[in-house]
Amino acid sequence: MPIPTLLKHGVNVMTGNDSIVDYWSTMGTGSVLQKANLASQLYGQVSEFGLSRMLKLATAGPIPLDDKGVQQWPKEGDTADLVLVDASCSAEAVSRISPIKSLIYKGNIVF
Repeated sequence: MPIPTLLKHGVNVMTGNDSIVDYWSTMGTGSVLQKANLASQLYGQVSEFGLSRMLKLATAGPIPLDDKGVQQWPKEGDTADLVLVDASCSAEAVSRISPIKSLIYKGNIVF
């Protein structure tokens, strides 16, 4: 998939896993964070900035900072759906496939 080209032209690209027969590979954990990591490797996104941009593949779009470093998420009024990972920043979460510590859905801790 030409992910960088699609993103450049404003196409909303998300990773996912619909079954064992997956477009990406039948290998792996099914983690969308792992797929963001793989995409980063495939497209040479190895800088902190590039890795942080690839997080949007796992989050269906929202990432903490826009390309100019302005906070865009979370903001007051956003739905309280979160995945908390053991990472110091977005780039580390993608590059290290950081472990999930908690899941919050509609403000409720579910894991």
